[in-house]
Amino acid sequence: MTVSDNDLAIQRTKLANQRTYLAYMRTGFAIAAIASIYKQKYIVFFGIIMILMSSLQYHLINYNLYKGNDTSNLIFDIFPIFYIILSCGALYLQYNNRKKK
Repeated sequence: MTVSDNDLAIQRTKLANQRTYLAYMRTGFAIAAIASIYKQKYIVFFGIIMILMSSLQYHLINYNLYKGNDTSNLIFDIFPIFYIILSCGALYLQYNNRKKK
């Protein structure tokens, strides 16, 4: 039985999706854990949002790969931008908190 190039490409994409998902999960858990040590609830909230959004992104991409749909959709490109915006917001809040003390 031969495997087509398209099947191999889909399998590589699924594995890359899993690696990305695990990296986002590790980052989200690390952010939440470190922020809880310093009692910064808004940064813990950012870590939890990152975990939830990465789970949603993973399942959407997997579903589209399973159905054979195109995964080069705009919605999938927005997730990393959303994480960057949240990170900048958390850093800004942290900077302002430190400045007030």
